[in-house]
Amino acid sequence: MVRKEGGDNAFEKAGPIPPLTFLRIRTTISHNISCMHAHKYRGVRAITPNDHELLVQSMSEFRYIVFGRFAPSILRTFKDFDYSFAQVASLFIVDEKGELTIKQVAGLLERSVSATSRLLDQLASRGMITRREDEQDHRVKRVAITEQGRTLIETLQLLRADVQIEMMESLSPDEQADVVRGMVLLAKAGRKWREQHESSTTRTAVSSTT
Repeated sequence: MVRKEGGDNAFEKAGPIPPLTFLRIRTTISHNISCMHAHKYRGVRAITPNDHELLVQSMSEFRYIVFGRFAPSILRTFKDFDYSFAQVASLFIVDEKGELTIKQVAGLLERSVSATSRLLDQLASRGMITRREDEQDHRVKRVAITEQGRTLIETLQLLRADVQIEMMESLSPDEQADVVRGMVLLAKAGRKWREQHESSTTRTAVSSTT
């Protein structure tokens, strides 16, 4: 996608987006940020109740369709995939936050320490995380994601992205460009929300040493 000289449209018309890998699409989106005009995003009106209803309906419908393709692809890729939602969530948390204590993970999951310890034990037995004693206090156990665990997360992200990008092929080039612009803005909004609305409970859980 190339920026037009002097044009209002930041993207040249092109053929349908091929099924790119997660890393390639992330790189492409990052590049496209520099191709956008700032005035496109000024004066955005607030979301109305009708907008909210339409967004909820559209996102629910899209996610339902994506999951119908995404879930079978997981089972095809991982023949013995039987991770619970809490285990997958734990992997994402430890991957994002870095090494944490079991109590910190429990706080972020809003589960008991004992229940969290059991699910982390299961992840450790499968090589997804490591467990070690804290150097300052041997009563405290710390966990960190392994390369195998990070590979699982990246594969899940890639599979979901490939399904979503495949569905974009049914859109026109202009519509595909609109989706890319929308995803860039959603990613930006997500980062801002995480910075501004992270609860005091979450911050306390992450900063805790026990």
